[in-house]
Amino acid sequence: MNPSIRQLVIALLMSLTLAACTSPAPPPSTATPVPAVGITPPTAASNPTPGPTVPKRHAASPADKPTDFDVELSRSGCYGRCPSYRVSLRGDGAVRFVGERYTAVTGEHQAQISAAEAAAFLARLRSEPFASLKGRYTPDDPRCGPVATDMASVSIAITDNGATRRIEHYLGCANAPASLYALATAIDEVTGSARWVNAPTE
Repeated sequence: MNPSIRQLVIALLMSLTLAACTSPAPPPSTATPVPAVGITPPTAASNPTPGPTVPKRHAASPADKPTDFDVELSRSGCYGRCPSYRVSLRGDGAVRFVGERYTAVTGEHQAQISAAEAAAFLARLRSEPFASLKGRYTPDDPRCGPVATDMASVSIAITDNGATRRIEHYLGCANAPASLYALATAIDEVTGSARWVNAPTE
């Protein structure tokens, strides 16, 4: 190659190299980056700030629930004008009376006593002399003893926490314990059955 031409080529290459080294860098891009398809960029909603801890409510234990308690007294008629009715008391204090014959009012009537009064009466039923009363005190039972005819009968059902005991008492049984009469009287008193049984006084 001609020496002059070689020198010209070398000078041209050097000038191109110098121009590339001194060229200004391109300005930074201001375009918003586009996320890849199918990928959602994280947001504040997808990473919420933890809130205050709410304490869990514990389920009520059996001890917190009303006692499963119910007592019902039923009096049947006699050879005469003995009142016939049914009266019951629940653990929440609800009283229900149904008059049948020879009562001041007939049909269903309701009243309410406090739950505390009902609980106190339940405590009496769980204590002596009432706690041991059960079964039949009727003419066909040896515990009845001598029998007077044409007397009324009393039936009592006591349900306490799902267990029910029943008491049948024919009022003509001479040997029936006095606590049987006292139990029926106590149920009448706590329910206030006299308001429906006895005719109002003038």
